[in-house]
Amino acid sequence: MKDDFDELDRAIFALPLEAPPPGLRASILAQTVYAAPAPGLALSGWEIGVVGALLALAVWLGLAFAGDARFAETAIEATLGLTRALADPTTLLWLAAGTGTAFWYSLLNLAPRPVAARAGRS
Repeated sequence: MKDDFDELDRAIFALPLEAPPPGLRASILAQTVYAAPAPGLALSGWEIGVVGALLALAVWLGLAFAGDARFAETAIEATLGLTRALADPTTLLWLAAGTGTAFWYSLLNLAPRPVAARAGRS
């Protein structure tokens, strides 16, 4: 490839530059660096708590099933009762309404933006 554009490069570099608009740097930073989530754990604190509670429950149930047949029967009865409660059409309707509301809320992104993201806008 030929690179004999020295005259053109000099002409381009000799052009006067226009001053950037006021607040340009702040608005760029607000939309990029300040808008990015802070690096951290892959899970938030409440997610770690939920996973820990579920693991503790699983260990407790495993130890209880291994040691006592009456506990196993009680746990099975409780599971069947929960299944019957979730099979109720009214419960399913409310679960569907709540799930749908949460889905549309997150889809429409109605959550307020952080203050830093609005810094450069008027």
